[in-house]
Amino acid sequence: MKFLREYMKRLSFLSRFLPYGVLDSWEDLNPRLYHGVHIYWLKFYGLWYNMHPKSSILFWIHLLYAIAVLWLVCFMPGIGEVVYLLKRRDNIGEIAEGLYLFLSEMYTYIKLSAFWLKRKEIMGLLEYLHRDEFKAKEVEHREILKKSINTARFVMTYYSTMCVGAVSVGILMPLAEQFEVLPTNVEYPYFDVYKSPAYEIIYIHHIYYKPATCIIDGVMDTILAAFIASAIGQINVLSFNLKNFNLLAERRRQKLPYTSMNMNINIMNMNFEESTRYCVRAVFKDIIKHHNSILRYVSQIERAFSLASALQLMLSAMVLCLVGIQFLSIEEPSSHPIQIAWMAIYLTCMLIEVFIICWFGDELIWKSWELRQAAFEAPWPTTDPKTAMFIIIFMERCKRPLRVTAGKIFTLSLDTYTNLINWAYKAFAVMRKMKK
Repeated sequence: MKFLREYMKRLSFLSRFLPYGVLDSWEDLNPRLYHGVHIYWLKFYGLWYNMHPKSSILFWIHLLYAIAVLWLVCFMPGIGEVVYLLKRRDNIGEIAEGLYLFLSEMYTYIKLSAFWLKRKEIMGLLEYLHRDEFKAKEVEHREILKKSINTARFVMTYYSTMCVGAVSVGILMPLAEQFEVLPTNVEYPYFDVYKSPAYEIIYIHHIYYKPATCIIDGVMDTILAAFIASAIGQINVLSFNLKNFNLLAERRRQKLPYTSMNMNINIMNMNFEESTRYCVRAVFKDIIKHHNSILRYVSQIERAFSLASALQLMLSAMVLCLVGIQFLSIEEPSSHPIQIAWMAIYLTCMLIEVFIICWFGDELIWKSWELRQAAFEAPWPTTDPKTAMFIIIFMERCKRPLRVTAGKIFTLSLDTYTNLINWAYKAFAVMRKMKK
């Protein structure tokens, strides 16, 4: 372990080139750890908020770089896909093939636009995570928050890796098709994309833009999950505090010479019962403050991401349906194994993409439900009647679980995920009949 720490210190100069938390210490449990990977990739592609003043040359360099990236990974492929669709609008199979890729790529940038539109709210969320109520105050808190941070970083890293691996199959598809197709079907006015040297240029462009789009899409899909994961971590901390508030009160009684509720009352001059009662009430007061902060935090998450998540759910149902139509439109599937594999992997990625935010939303609901049980399991029978009354009031407040909605229409939960799959299948069945 000592050797590893020394080795990491030698590599510390690389920390500015890597996501926050890769080489940086986790000792302070900085909330940046939740979103370090997301912010890193957005900055890498110039799509993070331009924080430089307009009078600075860095502002204009950032702006030009962002425009160049958007042109290469959004506008240029989008134009090519639209032209392709217009030239083949009489064939439903080819329309489905072009449309599902176009929609899946374009709604990534629609979500990015919503992300920019909600700049004030998202920056407020990042700042809100630094509140004193959210800091680890006990050893057990540190373990809970570390687990929460690991979950958020794991989801972002592995989902993006999976998506990049999936598009790698699409990039290799022209090799199996004797270079008769491109990874994404595009057409442009005035020149034929299937003739040299245009084909080679477009193919190299696909090698750049498809992984970039996947990474940006992964960031947009999982940054909401990271915020919800941080809320779940705080709920778990709160649950621990409720179940063990006598233990926390005893620790506080031993460490502090004065109660937190009244600094003029010296605990040393009190008897054991009085000092314990004061510390228990002080701990429960902190629990109430912590709970109120979590409520406001979840409310801010919904305001920041409600629009983007609503668009994601609705467009995902359309894309899933179109992928199914394209799958059925492939003639002689045995002759196109790479294309079949690409479609299957792409469909899997789409299902996982929606599942991530719905699973975290569902976990938030159940964890907030469990706060009532945690309060009931607290050592309230040994407390004084006034503190017990506070616990009962707290349990009543927890009857309504925390949840994040999409556009005030859909609740992010596994029930919504199931309904989404049903809607996609019903639309797929209708379009299948139309095709026949």
